[in-house]
Amino acid sequence: MPRAHSGVLPGATVRRRARALAMVVILVLGSISAWAAPVPGPIARAARASVAAHAPQLRRAPAQPSQGRQRHRGPGRIVAGAAVGAVAGFFAGGYLGAAIDGDCGGCDDPGLKGALIGAPVGAVTGGILGGKFLF
Repeated sequence: MPRAHSGVLPGATVRRRARALAMVVILVLGSISAWAAPVPGPIARAARASVAAHAPQLRRAPAQPSQGRQRHRGPGRIVAGAAVGAVAGFFAGGYLGAAIDGDCGGCDDPGLKGALIGAPVGAVTGGILGGKFLF
């Protein structure tokens, strides 16, 4: 038997509408205040005054040449770093891809697709980073 409508909204609907109205009011008031000219606070005023008072003293110092000697790496070291990075990246990418792919819900090879995608991506990434930064 259908109920007669009492004309009063259920409590959940009233709360939902009140929440939506409050959100609209907050967004409208926030956008109106964003149009107003920004008024600097006391910290910003103090920082500007300090910079204006000490402006002649705040000059950029010339760059000092570094005392350390630049180490030139030969091609053998770069290739060795790339090889080590590629092997490590291959295994790390395969492991991470299998972990991201996760359980497929009853298949006989969970994580295989993720490992097959992640291993070459990890190898390329590891090879590039290893050639750049290792050894």
